Amino acid sequence: MASPQDPKPTDEQNPGIFGNIMQTVTGTLGGAKDAVMGKAPEPSKEAKDTPMGKAIEYKDYTVQAASETADVANQKMKETADATTQKAMETKKFTVDKAIEGKDFTVEKAVGAKDFTVNNAIGAKDFTVEKAVGAKDFTVEKAVEAKDFTVEKAIEAKDFTMGGKDTSVGK
Repeated sequence: MASPQDPKPTDEQNPGIFGNIMQTVTGTLGGAKDAVMGKAPEPSKEAKDTPMGKAIEYKDYTVQAASETADVANQKMKETADATTQKAMETKKFTVDKAIEGKDFTVEKAVGAKDFTVNNAIGAKDFTVEKAVGAKDFTVEKAVEAKDFTVEKAIEAKDFTMGGKDTSVGK
């Protein structure tokens, strides 16, 4: 119930029948004017509670969720591409490193084989020189022995021959 201290409604708060009709006409004419000018009417709170309003809210939510899902999918795709690129780079580096190791191993083995061959050739040369010197020494020794034997036999033959002459000459 209204108490005497309550403020009395003014004409603006309680316009009466004629005022209500005027507000309705003004609101309708304003809406028609906005429609002609191309302005969309602003939805009221009651419009959001209608099935169409709920559908618009759900559509907006669905669009937002789909956008977020697409962003997450794009991020995951980018991360996967980055990981794939990283793995490819690591594989390339591993392959290059293994090729370099193989080349270095081959060079090392070739140098080792060359050194082995050179050392064996030097050893063979030294052995050959040693045998040749030994053979020369043996040949010289045998030649000296043959010369000494020949000289000795020549002296004996001379002595034998001279001894026979001496006896014939002295007669």
